[in-house]
Amino acid sequence: MFVPQLILARALHISASILITGTFTFDLVMLGLTGPSESDHLREIERSLLRLTVWTLIVALLSALLWFWLEVASMGGLPLKSTFSVSVSGTVLMETQFGRIWQLRLVLIAAAFVLVASALAQVKARRAVIAVLWLVSVVLLVSLAWISHAAAAGTTPFGLLGDVLHLCAAGLWIGGLLPLAIFLTRVRPSFSLGETVARVVRRFSTLSLCCVSVIVVSGISNSWLLVGSIHALFTTPYGRLLVFKLTLFAILIGLGARNRFLVKAMRRKTVADPELVSQVRRNILCEICFAATVVTIVACLGVTPPARHF
Repeated sequence: MFVPQLILARALHISASILITGTFTFDLVMLGLTGPSESDHLREIERSLLRLTVWTLIVALLSALLWFWLEVASMGGLPLKSTFSVSVSGTVLMETQFGRIWQLRLVLIAAAFVLVASALAQVKARRAVIAVLWLVSVVLLVSLAWISHAAAAGTTPFGLLGDVLHLCAAGLWIGGLLPLAIFLTRVRPSFSLGETVARVVRRFSTLSLCCVSVIVVSGISNSWLLVGSIHALFTTPYGRLLVFKLTLFAILIGLGARNRFLVKAMRRKTVADPELVSQVRRNILCEICFAATVVTIVACLGVTPPARHF
């Protein structure tokens, strides 16, 4: 019941959660250490990222409410209008694991709104506020693991840990792609690649490589727990969706590898090369498109019974 709507709500909410984590990670790790000559311009880019976060938080809030509404209707087998009943919604909110996690997530989203407004309003304490925002965003993201298939099945603590690591790595890497694209679009051409653009892209490339390693290891672990066999991987709806996801993930890795070669070329430059920056930006935009498709497949997997259930 309401499967297409649930997939849409899940895809939007997971994407927003990943993007929020990636944005603050990019701000802290990639833009965190700036020289005096760069600070003013990068501060303006930082404000752009904060404004992006405001819109992302709005999407996160609206999709969270939609997801909750659809889940209440699905759990009770009720028409959508009936879920507005206080007793029905209250029961799900207070007496189910999903409801308790959703209370936490709504509180975290509200706290993030307040903190982002505070960061936009001040400059001196902005770095400290952003560090707190990063922590809030990570908790918001990893709390999704407690409503995953692994948590529902109660397989092993390793299954839940694998989901947590998988989400964290996805947030740090995939969530940082759009902020990186914004940075490359807005950065001043006068900046030296060796001092600014190359440093930022190199840091992101190194972080991405670490995240890919974590995603591969945690993904293999989670797949084994939820699929169980090579045969089920190709003969069940869940398994086939997972194969499609893995194919797109392999393409993402290929695009990331291409960017690493471009980063090495950047390091050999002493002045800005607009064509090289444009190539990196185009690759990143392609990565964003593939990443969005992967998240949509993850949303589909969330409403598909794991292969072990067949």
